[in-house]
Amino acid sequence: MGNRSAEFNRDGERNPWWFLTISGNAANGLEDWMSNRLDQLEDVLSERDWLAENRFTVADLLMADVLRVPKVRAFGNRPASEAYVMRLTNRPAFRKAYGDQMAHFELADKKRC
Repeated sequence: MGNRSAEFNRDGERNPWWFLTISGNAANGLEDWMSNRLDQLEDVLSERDWLAENRFTVADLLMADVLRVPKVRAFGNRPASEAYVMRLTNRPAFRKAYGDQMAHFELADKKRC
């Protein structure tokens, strides 16, 4: 799986893939790994609307956070994954929770200034 020394730190623990992108090591070996995982997910989402039990579950909430990250989405054109993100982010509860979170952040920013 690519350059194994780049994906582990000195203590033998795994480095988060995003950290390697800011470390300056372009040949970190994890881009191919991430692309392969996203391709697998694309295959699943091209056959169904949700990840588990063919219904909306907490698995979808967690995956929404992953797939909404711009660096993750930059790994290629995946129409089923994009449609999945749109289904998730268009849910009324998601929009409300997102709006509440942004309002909380804006208030915190105002208090800091």
